[in-house]
Amino acid sequence: MNKHKTHDTVTVAEQRTEQEKHLKERLKQHIQEIEKKIQELREAVKYHKRSAQAAIKDSERIFTELICSIERSRSEVTQLIKDQEKAAVSRAEEFLKQLEQKMGDLRSKEAELEQHLHAEDICFLQSFHSLSVLPKDSPNISISSLHSYDNVQKSVSHLRKKLEDFCHKEIQIISSRVNSIQIIPFIEPKTREEFLQYRNHFTLDPDTVYWNKDKP
Repeated sequence: MNKHKTHDTVTVAEQRTEQEKHLKERLKQHIQEIEKKIQELREAVKYHKRSAQAAIKDSERIFTELICSIERSRSEVTQLIKDQEKAAVSRAEEFLKQLEQKMGDLRSKEAELEQHLHAEDICFLQSFHSLSVLPKDSPNISISSLHSYDNVQKSVSHLRKKLEDFCHKEIQIISSRVNSIQIIPFIEPKTREEFLQYRNHFTLDPDTVYWNKDKP
């Protein structure tokens, strides 16, 4: 009996030792797996931060270039309008000066004619030849009705609207792509246990809670 008792005790001890050894190996393996996940997660966080900073820097550069490009376009349109205004006004003022000069000559002839009408016939006949030399036709000047820049303003407003719509659509696309970048992808919960992970306890304030007095 004592011999068999000793044999049984050794066997149980060995089994216990084997179980402890197996448990330690499992724990060690589990710890190693967690350590690996921790290292991977840390590396992912570092990479995520570097990538985000690079994206911000590149976005700032691109938006700055875009702003500069819009500023150049604004300056070009402004200068184009100024140049056209200057050329059109200069040409119109040149014709205006010619018309005013012709008007002055005609006013002088009119005054001279009025003066000779009251003079003697001989004097009138002598000056009639010079007074009769008048322009045959009025100056052939066609004044355009398209002298307003309203259409230009409409075109610029249309450009702004197109840019705003384009930027709005592109920002939505960029926002969607940014939101899809996750270090740990979000998995939509499906089971009760998964939903319970996001549970949150809440309490009601008795001072603000609505009491239905109609019900007991």
